[in-house]
Amino acid sequence: MVIISRPKTPVLKFEEALKLADLTENELELIEYIRYIGVFTQPLLVKELRLNPKPPVLSVLCVVCRKIGNHIPDHFEAVRTWSKSKNKYGVRWDGELICSNAFNIDGEELSPEAATTPYETLVVHKELFKGLD
Repeated sequence: MVIISRPKTPVLKFEEALKLADLTENELELIEYIRYIGVFTQPLLVKELRLNPKPPVLSVLCVVCRKIGNHIPDHFEAVRTWSKSKNKYGVRWDGELICSNAFNIDGEELSPEAATTPYETLVVHKELFKGLD
């Protein structure tokens, strides 16, 4: 499996796409919270944003990322290609437009599958992080 480098998100283009994406108030709150908190799990998002557990918030995140990605199609396609290249099953995840799996100091993914955490842990891409603003 050949892993390509992550396409860095041009922040100004992302901000413009975010405005054009016609997101609901809840969808925008989800994106802004993720960008503020930086590191998160699905249960944390459900609790902090008082979301319904169904549909799963990570599925909602994919839908939101597709809405944003429609306005930056070349970049979104590059992210999808990168996402597929790094997945051991060759599956892309559209949420990687704004975040990816977190890893510990030993390079192990923070996930139940890796037996490192009870929930998949995700981290926002550095260029989209707004927690220190």
